[in-house]
Amino acid sequence: MSTVRFSPLTAALTLCYTIGASVLWYLARRHHWGVLGRSETVIALVLGGVIVFFGALWATRGLAPWRLSRETKVVVGTMVVFLGVFWLYGRRGSYAFWFGENPPLGGLRGLLPYFFFVAASVLCRVLLPLLTGRLVLGRTPRDYGYTLVGAFKKWWLYLLLVALVLPFVVYASSLPAFLRKYPWCRQALVDGTLDAQVFALYATAAFIFYASGEAFWRGYLLLGTARELGKNALFLMVMPYVLGHLGKPLPETLGAVLAGLVLGTLALHHRSFWLGAVCHWLIAMSMDLLALWRKGVIWLF
Repeated sequence: MSTVRFSPLTAALTLCYTIGASVLWYLARRHHWGVLGRSETVIALVLGGVIVFFGALWATRGLAPWRLSRETKVVVGTMVVFLGVFWLYGRRGSYAFWFGENPPLGGLRGLLPYFFFVAASVLCRVLLPLLTGRLVLGRTPRDYGYTLVGAFKKWWLYLLLVALVLPFVVYASSLPAFLRKYPWCRQALVDGTLDAQVFALYATAAFIFYASGEAFWRGYLLLGTARELGKNALFLMVMPYVLGHLGKPLPETLGAVLAGLVLGTLALHHRSFWLGAVCHWLIAMSMDLLALWRKGVIWLF
């Protein structure tokens, strides 16, 4: 299989689509436009992004969609399907759909929808892609970045990335839009208090969640298509990754463009996503901890 030469125009068009679609979504939400829910909109926008990406690649590199390798077709097609199932039936809001009602807020029970969300993420973004890779494509987990071999080369780049992002997180934590969304563990709060053991369980589940995300974006989608698409695969991966942030504060969504490109470049270099998962988790935990501090939450030990 030959690797497709990098297409700057494809990269630019895909980034423009991703950023433009994100900004328009926030404008539509503010002005109450549109008839689709957030999950349906994300799926529709991802499908549109796939069309833009492969249409641009066809125009610039002469690679017609039907001439793509079997692996690229399977990975991209199942990415859309698995993502659609996750967004429609695996979010925290889907807990009541499956179990009849949401649990009461507070403590460990209040986090049950989040634990369901994490389990759905593991199913849709780890288990199903691994089964597809193995049974349909004959690939091993290592082919999709499930390895520590070589993962620690230039590890300091990940540390530097966290250090560069943290000042922006500290500033963002002072903004009302940020505090309306965070902390993600707010369902565990009881009268302005938080049990430290409950938070430890939440933080463990959160790492599993972010690892499953990195496995899907930087592992299955990126490494699964880079064998044919080369560096173009970075921009294909960033598109649905960023659109998956819709609903979070706009600066965070737009910041995911740069984060996705950096983490994707490192994953391509190391052929592993694990340090990216640690990096992502550390930043996410800092966002939760800062939000808890800003809101004056009292810890119970």
